[in-house]
Amino acid sequence: MTSPKYFINWTTFKKSWEDVTVAHWLKYPNPFSNHVLSEDVVERRVEDGKLCTVRFIVKKQRIPASLMWMVPKRHKACYVKETSVIDPVNQECTITTENLNCRFISLVIETLKYKGVKMCETVMERRTLISSKIDRIQNYTFERYQKNIVNTDKGMMCVLGLLDECQRQGLTGHLA
Repeated sequence: MTSPKYFINWTTFKKSWEDVTVAHWLKYPNPFSNHVLSEDVVERRVEDGKLCTVRFIVKKQRIPASLMWMVPKRHKACYVKETSVIDPVNQECTITTENLNCRFISLVIETLKYKGVKMCETVMERRTLISSKIDRIQNYTFERYQKNIVNTDKGMMCVLGLLDECQRQGLTGHLA
Protein backbone atom coordinates (compact mmCIF):
# COMPACT_ATOMS: atom_id res chain seq x y z
CA MET A 1 0.00 0.00 0.00
CA THR A 2 1.28 3.45 -0.87
CA SER A 3 1.45 6.38 1.51
CA PRO A 4 -1.18 9.07 0.94
CA LYS A 5 -0.24 12.18 -0.98
CA TYR A 6 -1.01 15.62 0.39
CA PHE A 7 -1.63 18.86 -1.43
CA ILE A 8 -1.60 22.19 0.42
CA ASN A 9 -1.97 25.71 -0.93
CA TRP A 10 -3.26 29.13 0.02
CA THR A 11 -5.21 31.67 -2.00
CA THR A 12 -5.97 35.24 -1.02
CA PHE A 13 -9.21 36.78 -2.26
CA LYS A 14 -9.41 40.57 -2.27
CA LYS A 15 -13.00 40.25 -1.11
CA SER A 16 -14.74 40.30 2.25
CA TRP A 17 -15.16 37.04 4.13
CA GLU A 18 -18.94 37.39 3.81
CA ASP A 19 -18.78 37.67 0.01
CA VAL A 20 -16.36 34.74 -0.33
CA THR A 21 -18.54 32.57 1.90
CA VAL A 22 -21.66 33.44 -0.10
CA ALA A 23 -19.78 32.76 -3.35
CA HIS A 24 -18.91 29.28 -2.13
CA TRP A 25 -22.63 28.50 -1.80
CA LEU A 26 -23.33 29.89 -5.25
CA LYS A 27 -20.36 28.41 -7.10
CA TYR A 28 -22.38 25.84 -9.04
CA PRO A 29 -23.07 26.26 -11.86
CA ASN A 30 -20.24 28.29 -13.31
CA PRO A 31 -18.44 28.08 -16.68
CA PHE A 32 -15.62 26.05 -15.10
CA SER A 33 -17.81 23.39 -13.45
CA ASN A 34 -19.73 21.68 -16.26
CA HIS A 35 -18.87 18.32 -14.65
CA VAL A 36 -21.16 19.11 -11.68
CA LEU A 37 -24.57 17.55 -12.27
CA SER A 38 -26.41 18.47 -9.06
CA GLU A 39 -26.11 19.61 -5.47
CA ASP A 40 -28.55 19.06 -2.65
CA VAL A 41 -28.60 20.34 0.92
CA VAL A 42 -29.55 17.38 3.11
CA GLU A 43 -28.99 18.87 6.55
CA ARG A 44 -28.68 22.35 8.00
CA ARG A 45 -28.63 23.38 11.64
CA VAL A 46 -27.26 26.10 13.92
CA GLU A 47 -24.99 24.80 16.65
CA ASP A 48 -23.31 27.16 19.14
CA GLY A 49 -23.92 30.08 16.77
CA LYS A 50 -22.33 28.27 13.82
CA LEU A 51 -24.19 27.23 10.68
CA CYS A 52 -23.54 23.54 9.96
CA THR A 53 -24.53 22.15 6.56
CA VAL A 54 -24.24 18.85 4.74
CA ARG A 55 -24.61 18.79 0.95
CA PHE A 56 -24.38 15.97 -1.55
CA ILE A 57 -22.85 16.85 -4.90
CA VAL A 58 -23.09 14.63 -7.97
CA LYS A 59 -20.36 14.98 -10.59
CA LYS A 60 -19.56 13.26 -13.85
CA GLN A 61 -17.20 10.37 -13.24
CA ARG A 62 -13.76 11.23 -14.63
CA ILE A 63 -12.02 7.91 -14.42
CA PRO A 64 -9.82 7.12 -17.43
CA ALA A 65 -11.36 4.69 -19.93
CA SER A 66 -8.56 2.20 -19.20
CA LEU A 67 -9.80 1.91 -15.58
CA MET A 68 -13.57 1.90 -16.18
CA TRP A 69 -13.62 -1.89 -16.11
CA MET A 70 -12.96 -1.60 -12.35
CA VAL A 71 -16.00 0.59 -11.76
CA PRO A 72 -19.40 -1.02 -11.16
CA LYS A 73 -22.14 0.35 -13.42
CA ARG A 74 -23.87 1.99 -10.44
CA HIS A 75 -20.80 4.24 -10.01
CA LYS A 76 -20.96 6.05 -13.35
CA ALA A 77 -21.30 9.32 -11.42
CA CYS A 78 -19.10 10.54 -8.57
CA TYR A 79 -20.96 11.20 -5.32
CA VAL A 80 -19.39 13.71 -2.96
CA LYS A 81 -20.33 14.64 0.60
CA GLU A 82 -19.61 18.22 1.61
CA THR A 83 -19.74 19.24 5.27
CA SER A 84 -19.37 22.87 6.22
CA VAL A 85 -19.23 24.94 9.40
CA ILE A 86 -19.63 28.70 9.14
CA ASP A 87 -18.57 30.71 12.18
CA PRO A 88 -19.63 34.34 11.61
CA VAL A 89 -18.23 35.57 14.92
CA ASN A 90 -14.67 34.51 14.07
CA GLN A 91 -15.15 34.94 10.29
CA GLU A 92 -14.19 31.34 9.58
CA CYS A 93 -15.72 28.86 7.19
CA THR A 94 -14.46 25.26 7.03
CA ILE A 95 -15.63 22.97 4.24
CA THR A 96 -14.65 19.31 3.93
CA THR A 97 -15.49 17.22 0.87
CA GLU A 98 -14.91 13.54 0.27
CA ASN A 99 -15.87 11.11 -2.42
CA LEU A 100 -18.45 8.55 -1.25
CA ASN A 101 -18.11 6.02 -4.04
CA CYS A 102 -15.17 4.44 -5.82
CA ARG A 103 -13.18 4.69 -2.59
CA PHE A 104 -11.77 1.27 -3.38
CA ILE A 105 -10.02 2.99 -6.32
CA SER A 106 -9.12 6.33 -4.75
CA LEU A 107 -10.07 8.45 -1.76
CA VAL A 108 -9.93 12.25 -1.97
CA ILE A 109 -10.60 14.38 1.10
CA GLU A 110 -10.32 18.14 0.65
CA THR A 111 -10.62 20.72 3.42
CA LEU A 112 -10.99 24.41 2.64
CA LYS A 113 -10.67 26.99 5.41
CA TYR A 114 -11.75 30.54 4.62
CA LYS A 115 -10.66 33.16 7.12
CA GLY A 116 -11.41 36.86 7.01
CA VAL A 117 -8.13 38.65 7.71
CA LYS A 118 -8.93 42.26 6.75
CA MET A 119 -12.00 44.26 5.80
CA CYS A 120 -11.77 43.14 2.16
CA GLU A 121 -9.38 40.21 2.28
CA THR A 122 -10.03 36.52 2.83
CA VAL A 123 -7.43 33.77 2.93
CA MET A 124 -8.33 30.26 1.82
CA GLU A 125 -6.21 27.33 2.95
CA ARG A 126 -6.68 24.13 0.94
CA ARG A 127 -5.50 20.80 2.40
CA THR A 128 -6.13 17.66 0.41
CA LEU A 129 -5.37 14.01 1.07
CA ILE A 130 -5.31 11.63 -1.89
CA SER A 131 -4.97 7.93 -1.26
CA SER A 132 -5.11 4.75 -3.32
CA LYS A 133 -3.87 1.21 -2.89
CA ILE A 134 -2.44 1.38 -6.41
CA ASP A 135 0.47 3.78 -6.81
CA ARG A 136 -0.25 4.56 -10.48
CA ILE A 137 -3.86 5.48 -9.71
CA GLN A 138 -2.83 7.63 -6.76
CA ASN A 139 -0.29 9.51 -8.90
CA TYR A 140 -2.85 9.98 -11.69
CA THR A 141 -5.47 11.27 -9.21
CA PHE A 142 -2.97 13.63 -7.59
CA GLU A 143 -1.81 15.09 -10.91
CA ARG A 144 -5.38 15.48 -12.13
CA TYR A 145 -6.39 17.15 -8.88
CA GLN A 146 -3.55 19.68 -9.19
CA LYS A 147 -4.73 20.56 -12.72
CA ASN A 148 -8.41 20.72 -11.74
CA ILE A 149 -7.98 23.18 -8.87
CA VAL A 150 -6.91 25.80 -11.38
CA ASN A 151 -10.44 25.64 -12.84
CA THR A 152 -11.96 25.41 -9.37
CA ASP A 153 -10.31 28.69 -8.43
CA LYS A 154 -11.28 30.28 -11.77
CA GLY A 155 -14.89 29.25 -11.09
CA MET A 156 -14.79 30.86 -7.66
CA MET A 157 -13.39 34.09 -9.14
CA CYS A 158 -16.11 34.01 -11.80
CA VAL A 159 -18.85 33.73 -9.15
CA LEU A 160 -17.25 36.53 -7.10
CA GLY A 161 -17.27 38.69 -10.25
CA LEU A 162 -20.95 37.94 -10.81
CA LEU A 163 -21.72 38.90 -7.20
CA ASP A 164 -19.87 42.20 -7.71
CA GLU A 165 -21.89 42.87 -10.85
CA CYS A 166 -25.18 42.10 -9.10
CA GLN A 167 -24.23 44.43 -6.23
CA ARG A 168 -23.28 47.22 -8.68
CA GLN A 169 -26.65 46.90 -10.36
CA GLY A 170 -28.45 46.89 -7.01
CA LEU A 171 -29.87 43.40 -7.56
CA THR A 172 -28.78 41.98 -4.21
CA GLY A 173 -28.01 44.69 -1.69
CA HIS A 174 -25.21 43.45 0.53
CA LEU A 175 -25.33 39.66 0.42
CA ALA A 176 -24.27 38.80 3.94
